[in-house]
Amino acid sequence: MEHDKKKQEHRFRTLFHSLLLFVEIILVSVFLWGQRTSQTSVVTPEFSWDHYETIAHALGGIGDKTYLNSKESFLAAYQMGCRLFEVDLTRTADGVWVCRHSWKQSLGQWDGEEAKVLSSEEFLASPIYGKYTPLTFEDLMLLLKEYPDAFVMLDSKQYSLRNYQTTLDDYVDYLDMAREAGAEDAIDQIIPEIYNQAMFAGTALLYQFPAYIYSLWKEYSEEELGEIAEFCQEKGIGAATIYYKYWSEDVQKIFDENNIKLYIYTVNDLDAAREYRKKGAAGICSDYLLDTDLDFDKKGIKINYEN
Repeated sequence: MEHDKKKQEHRFRTLFHSLLLFVEIILVSVFLWGQRTSQTSVVTPEFSWDHYETIAHALGGIGDKTYLNSKESFLAAYQMGCRLFEVDLTRTADGVWVCRHSWKQSLGQWDGEEAKVLSSEEFLASPIYGKYTPLTFEDLMLLLKEYPDAFVMLDSKQYSLRNYQTTLDDYVDYLDMAREAGAEDAIDQIIPEIYNQAMFAGTALLYQFPAYIYSLWKEYSEEELGEIAEFCQEKGIGAATIYYKYWSEDVQKIFDENNIKLYIYTVNDLDAAREYRKKGAAGICSDYLLDTDLDFDKKGIKINYEN
């Protein structure tokens, strides 16, 4: 009888300890899952220019290579903390939108340095400088889908040819391609870069993008700059970019008076970047510098301005 009682107590203790162990496993699992969820649940934030001091030019540079517009350059800049990018768009010989600044330089995609327009098949089959992955527009949108807290400014070039109709047609293409690629949500990560007032109408009628940026791609008179700044204020365009050779404190004052943030491109020198910030610029567009502005400073690397 006593033996049976002890046996029952032993079974009870064993069952009780097993139950405690089970509960502990469940609690630990829930805790770890919660941590994992909190680490990996990234959503697209509400965009504000106040959150960005640097823009990764052409999706960022790697080593001494710039104008890459590649998957690897995007990922490298993202891993270092960049969340605002600029990308160049152009068409291949067969009319496919790809991420490339122009067809003037080979970037290692063909022999020689003469201008050449590749087909989409040739473009995708030829790694940039033999090792970096070229991107179509659809590839870019799928990449943004994977990194929903990143924003990309679209530089679709052809500055002097840009009007309402060409812009409308191109952005219809962009939106259709994003949807067909299954990356419709990533449209909310696109920031159109406009070069004139007509371009704003050509995009704003299609979609409510999170923001716009006005590109001051040539030298303007003070009167023209004043009109552009007023237009930006009227339309809610919160920022403009300006080539460093065209920037001055007087230009900065025009945009400050209209509460428009000014970003200067392309700046790869840390001291110069800090000086521009000190004189009122909201930030810079750079191949290398990040909001921390420390990577190149630590390495003692100095790079001169590049267009």
